[in-house]
Amino acid sequence: MLRKAALLAILSIVFATRVSAQEPAGKKLPEHQSSSTKTPRLPDKALMQQIMDAWATLDPAVAGKYYDQSPENVFFDDAGDVKFVGWLAYENGIRKVMAGLQSVRWTVNDDAVVHGAGNFAWGTATVHAEYLYKNGNRQVMEERWTLVWIKKDNWLVIHEHFSAPPV
Repeated sequence: MLRKAALLAILSIVFATRVSAQEPAGKKLPEHQSSSTKTPRLPDKALMQQIMDAWATLDPAVAGKYYDQSPENVFFDDAGDVKFVGWLAYENGIRKVMAGLQSVRWTVNDDAVVHGAGNFAWGTATVHAEYLYKNGNRQVMEERWTLVWIKKDNWLVIHEHFSAPPV
């Protein structure tokens, strides 16, 4: 419970910092509207599955097109290191973990939800995972996934937390 509260506090700070840097001071915008005249279409479960499918190629560079490349972004993943700062650290760290995999399939479950506020969105889902390791071992599990996106030309992930519940 404490971890959940800490994560929500961190996300609130990230949103407040980025949104206040984008919007003119004192200007109140309606919910789900950015300073542009057009509200961006939110990411959805289909985009989430596209991201998972890109990771399933076992080449993090393929997934890279869905991620903001800023060096200050933080990604939490229970594979390899727990915390990666910047896309390059994430790509390189996960590449080492994926070297032991023969194949993987991630399926975003029907509980996927996306919320938006202007040029930011956040999503949550559980993900069905099926791992096949090069040594022949198989692992099937349900994992948790939380993402934060920013709208640039496309929706890009600026923060992610991917983990398996404790067993």
